[in-house]
Amino acid sequence: MKAMIRLLLFALMFTALASCSSKRDEVRVHGGQPALNTNQTYKIRVVDVSNNTGKIFDVDVIGMMWSGLDDSLKKRGLLWTEDSGVAPLKLEAHILKYQKGNILMRTLLPHWGRTELTVRCELKDGEREIASVEDKETISIGSGSMTMSAWRKIFSTVSERIVSQLASKI
Repeated sequence: MKAMIRLLLFALMFTALASCSSKRDEVRVHGGQPALNTNQTYKIRVVDVSNNTGKIFDVDVIGMMWSGLDDSLKKRGLLWTEDSGVAPLKLEAHILKYQKGNILMRTLLPHWGRTELTVRCELKDGEREIASVEDKETISIGSGSMTMSAWRKIFSTVSERIVSQLASKI
């Protein structure tokens, strides 16, 4: 009887672990080729990050997203500063979905402990929208899932991909 229970538990654990994806991400870019002068240098300024989830979190999702975007823009030399000498393009970000996740739950019950983030960004020249990018990242079981701060790292990952997509549009 004990052997049967152990076998059943092993099969259940194996099924739970084998059926989960390690990491899922998705990037969607909307809008055609922007009508920008390709001979001009452009800089981008984050002007707004909003939490559109309708939920209040125990972490600063707006601050982490804003910092992630600023850091990513700075790495690519696209961050607008007052010394830039050009008018900035405006970047607005909307957090559409966020789930902090839990490393223990991700290990034991992967679908319950996953970390998720969905963000949509619009790049504008004045009031004219140049590009819209939506990015979704999910960390469940597998590569990167054993990170204690996956709930923080996911913001920098999404920010990097968003800035990369926007940089290709200007």
